[in-house]
Amino acid sequence: MNKHLVFIASGGRTGTKFLGDMLSSLIDDCWSEHEVDMFDGFNRLSVQRIRDFGLWHMIVGRSLGLTGLRGAGTRYLAGEQSLEQCAAQMRREREAYHQRLGANLVIESYWRWWMFAGDIQAIFPGARTVGVVRDPRQWIGSWFAHEKSRSGVHWTYRLPPGPFTPGRIGDWQWADRWNQMSPVARLAWEWRTINQRIVDGAVRDGNCKLFRFEDIFVDKSAAMAELVEFVSVFPERRYDVGDLTDFTRNRRNQSAANGSEWQNWSRSDKEAVDELCGDLMDHFGYPRLLASHG
Repeated sequence: MNKHLVFIASGGRTGTKFLGDMLSSLIDDCWSEHEVDMFDGFNRLSVQRIRDFGLWHMIVGRSLGLTGLRGAGTRYLAGEQSLEQCAAQMRREREAYHQRLGANLVIESYWRWWMFAGDIQAIFPGARTVGVVRDPRQWIGSWFAHEKSRSGVHWTYRLPPGPFTPGRIGDWQWADRWNQMSPVARLAWEWRTINQRIVDGAVRDGNCKLFRFEDIFVDKSAAMAELVEFVSVFPERRYDVGDLTDFTRNRRNQSAANGSEWQNWSRSDKEAVDELCGDLMDHFGYPRLLASHG
């Protein structure tokens, strides 16, 4: 493949769509698409995706759990499918789509790429991975504000490959406690699982870099400048980049949450977040909940 590929991975609610859109407007010869093959209900966007990927991929295979990133990633992390099998599937599903795009730099801002963080080189050699992490206090609050079903079971989990849980991926430390865990605690487990995967991936893969949401989406961000350099410079080519001055100044708010909802969580929920996420929060410089709010 003669394209340069970039994959933005995260836990969602980290501004990945905005980031991808802005990178495509900032970098010459660049195309970005958000969640390129996710079924979004029966609307114009899904019709376009059926045209791009076909009815089998978008509807039939998806309903059977046989196509798409979520299915492949879940099976991979559960040990039900090898990396080689997943890599072959991802190339089969995406290579023709990538080649049809006119731009030579293609960015997929699909948060579920976290499942393959550190392994994307085995799928698309030479690709870059950008990981984005957000403070779990705001991340959990943002998910609740965005998707009320996060307090229960998302409808897509009723379809194959099923829900993503500790038991599914062999995290037995938390599998036995899962049914008793609150919605906040379950999201804390997801945050830890996702971001530990990205952290480990960045250690294994020199073409994977991790950035904090809070660092890149600020005015005159040095982290954003580093990110843009990372995704626009390849051994074979340096893509022309526009002026970064207004890049983050015009960012949109990605969450309806005001950022302080966590203060109203129960003490047991705060303890669960600290227990699950504390080590990674220390790693990223995020204050623990009970340390920052007694």
